[in-house]
Amino acid sequence: MNNRKTQRKNKTKQVISWPSHDEYFTTDGLILSNQHMITSSGSDITLRVRLSKAIGENVVAEIGQRNLGKGRPQKVYAMRPVSQSAIDKASADGISMDVPKIMPIMEISTQIETPVNPTTPVPNSLPAVVN
Repeated sequence: MNNRKTQRKNKTKQVISWPSHDEYFTTDGLILSNQHMITSSGSDITLRVRLSKAIGENVVAEIGQRNLGKGRPQKVYAMRPVSQSAIDKASADGISMDVPKIMPIMEISTQIETPVNPTTPVPNSLPAVVN
Protein backbone atom coordinates (compact mmCIF):
# COMPACT_ATOMS: atom_id res chain seq x y z
CA MET A 1 0.00 0.00 0.00
CA ASN A 2 1.31 3.42 -0.97
CA ASN A 3 0.73 6.30 1.44
CA ARG A 4 1.34 9.07 -1.11
CA LYS A 5 -1.23 11.79 -1.23
CA THR A 6 -1.14 12.18 -5.01
CA GLN A 7 0.35 10.17 -7.80
CA ARG A 8 1.54 12.13 -10.79
CA LYS A 9 3.42 11.24 -13.91
CA ASN A 10 6.96 12.60 -13.81
CA LYS A 11 7.32 15.14 -16.62
CA THR A 12 10.83 16.36 -15.82
CA LYS A 13 12.62 14.33 -18.52
CA GLN A 14 10.43 15.32 -21.43
CA VAL A 15 11.99 17.32 -24.24
CA ILE A 16 10.37 20.41 -25.74
CA SER A 17 10.52 20.79 -29.50
CA TRP A 18 11.30 24.48 -30.00
CA PRO A 19 10.55 26.23 -33.31
CA SER A 20 13.37 27.22 -35.65
CA HIS A 21 15.24 30.53 -35.34
CA ASP A 22 13.51 31.91 -38.44
CA GLU A 23 10.03 31.79 -36.89
CA TYR A 24 8.15 33.49 -34.12
CA PHE A 25 5.72 31.62 -31.89
CA THR A 26 3.09 32.03 -29.20
CA THR A 27 2.22 29.80 -26.26
CA ASP A 28 -0.68 28.34 -28.27
CA GLY A 29 1.66 27.34 -31.09
CA LEU A 30 4.09 25.85 -28.59
CA ILE A 31 1.28 23.80 -27.04
CA LEU A 32 0.20 22.50 -30.46
CA SER A 33 3.73 21.32 -31.28
CA ASN A 34 4.25 19.76 -27.82
CA GLN A 35 1.09 17.80 -27.09
CA HIS A 36 3.11 15.28 -25.05
CA MET A 37 3.66 17.97 -22.39
CA ILE A 38 -0.07 18.39 -21.68
CA THR A 39 -1.24 16.67 -18.49
CA SER A 40 -4.16 14.25 -18.38
CA SER A 41 -6.37 17.05 -17.04
CA GLY A 42 -5.46 19.29 -20.00
CA SER A 43 -3.13 21.64 -18.11
CA ASP A 44 -0.10 23.12 -19.82
CA ILE A 45 1.61 24.36 -16.65
CA THR A 46 4.80 22.33 -17.23
CA LEU A 47 5.21 23.79 -20.70
CA ARG A 48 4.63 27.33 -19.48
CA VAL A 49 7.15 26.88 -16.66
CA ARG A 50 9.74 25.58 -19.13
CA LEU A 51 9.07 28.59 -21.38
CA SER A 52 9.54 30.93 -18.43
CA LYS A 53 12.85 29.25 -17.54
CA ALA A 54 14.01 29.48 -21.16
CA ILE A 55 13.30 33.22 -21.13
CA GLY A 56 15.29 33.58 -17.89
CA GLU A 57 18.21 31.63 -19.37
CA ASN A 58 18.21 33.82 -22.54
CA VAL A 59 17.26 30.94 -24.83
CA VAL A 60 13.94 32.53 -25.82
CA ALA A 61 13.13 36.24 -26.23
CA GLU A 62 9.78 37.97 -25.96
CA ILE A 63 9.63 40.05 -29.12
CA GLY A 64 6.19 41.61 -28.92
CA GLN A 65 2.48 41.03 -28.60
CA ARG A 66 -0.51 40.30 -30.79
CA ASN A 67 -3.68 42.17 -29.98
CA LEU A 68 -6.64 39.90 -30.66
CA GLY A 69 -9.20 42.62 -30.07
CA LYS A 70 -10.69 41.62 -26.76
CA GLY A 71 -8.90 40.75 -23.54
CA ARG A 72 -5.23 40.47 -22.80
CA PRO A 73 -2.84 40.62 -25.78
CA GLN A 74 -1.06 37.38 -26.66
CA LYS A 75 2.74 37.43 -26.17
CA VAL A 76 4.96 36.53 -29.09
CA TYR A 77 8.37 34.86 -28.69
CA ALA A 78 11.39 33.94 -30.81
CA MET A 79 14.51 31.88 -30.23
CA ARG A 80 17.70 33.77 -29.38
CA PRO A 81 19.59 35.18 -31.16
CA VAL A 82 16.54 36.71 -32.81
CA SER A 83 16.97 36.59 -36.58
CA GLN A 84 15.96 39.40 -38.88
CA SER A 85 13.65 37.03 -40.80
CA ALA A 86 11.68 36.29 -37.61
CA ILE A 87 11.33 40.03 -36.96
CA ASP A 88 10.23 40.65 -40.55
CA LYS A 89 7.63 37.85 -40.43
CA ALA A 90 6.25 39.12 -37.12
CA SER A 91 5.99 42.73 -38.27
CA ALA A 92 4.36 41.62 -41.56
CA ASP A 93 1.72 39.73 -39.54
CA GLY A 94 0.81 42.88 -37.59
CA ILE A 95 2.56 42.10 -34.30
CA SER A 96 3.56 45.12 -32.26
CA MET A 97 7.30 44.71 -31.69
CA ASP A 98 9.09 45.40 -28.43
CA VAL A 99 12.47 46.54 -29.80
CA PRO A 100 14.33 47.16 -26.49
CA LYS A 101 13.80 43.52 -25.44
CA ILE A 102 15.09 42.22 -28.76
CA MET A 103 18.31 44.22 -28.98
CA PRO A 104 21.31 42.63 -27.27
CA ILE A 105 22.76 44.49 -24.32
CA MET A 106 26.45 45.32 -24.43
CA GLU A 107 28.51 45.08 -21.27
CA ILE A 108 30.81 48.00 -20.57
CA SER A 109 33.77 47.49 -18.31
CA THR A 110 34.96 50.27 -16.03
CA GLN A 111 38.52 48.97 -15.98
CA ILE A 112 41.02 50.54 -18.35
CA GLU A 113 43.02 48.02 -20.30
CA THR A 114 46.46 49.14 -21.36
CA PRO A 115 47.61 47.78 -24.69
CA VAL A 116 50.71 45.63 -24.57
CA ASN A 117 53.41 46.47 -27.08
CA PRO A 118 55.43 43.33 -27.83
CA THR A 119 58.44 45.33 -29.06
CA THR A 120 58.94 47.14 -25.74
CA PRO A 121 61.34 45.21 -23.48
CA VAL A 122 60.02 44.32 -20.04
CA PRO A 123 62.42 45.34 -17.22
CA ASN A 124 63.85 42.39 -15.32
CA SER A 125 63.88 44.15 -11.99
CA LEU A 126 62.46 47.30 -10.52
CA PRO A 127 64.71 49.84 -8.80
CA ALA A 128 64.68 49.56 -5.06
CA VAL A 129 63.46 52.47 -2.99
CA VAL A 130 65.76 53.29 -0.07
CA ASN A 131 64.43 55.34 2.81
